[in-house]
Amino acid sequence: MHLRGQHQQWRREMRRDAYANYLRAAQEFGSAIAAMDVDRLSESEFGTDEDERAADHDTVQTAREAESGAYSLLRLEGSPAVVAAASRLHEALDHWAWRTREYWNPEVTSTTVSITGIDPQFMQPLNDFPRGLAAQADYIDERLHEFEVAAKVSLESYG
Repeated sequence: MHLRGQHQQWRREMRRDAYANYLRAAQEFGSAIAAMDVDRLSESEFGTDEDERAADHDTVQTAREAESGAYSLLRLEGSPAVVAAASRLHEALDHWAWRTREYWNPEVTSTTVSITGIDPQFMQPLNDFPRGLAAQADYIDERLHEFEVAAKVSLESYG
């Protein structure tokens, strides 16, 4: 009986760590996208800085890879409700990153199509994804909150 309780505690800790790691990675990915937007907006006043653009791209890519890795682990460890909330957040973040890159560089889609051969119809926007930058950030915050709530409920009811 004691070993069973220890195992349940260990599984709860694994889930908690997976949830916390995903939350942190998702927040960092969102922050990197927002920073790229702010930097691009400042270009209209101060001019284009190619080094800064490259650094922003690298930061977003690194954050995206970290978020994707944390998402993969969460899919293995998480409860179905948490995985569903994480899936919505993951999809929204990927879409926001894509839309941000495409907004500041409209050739992104055509370049991707020419390199990968992906049919452009498969790169359609999320239907409920907002257009304005502030609304996009709010949408991501809502998905983050939804994930946090699902994770807390899962951890409170685990065991």
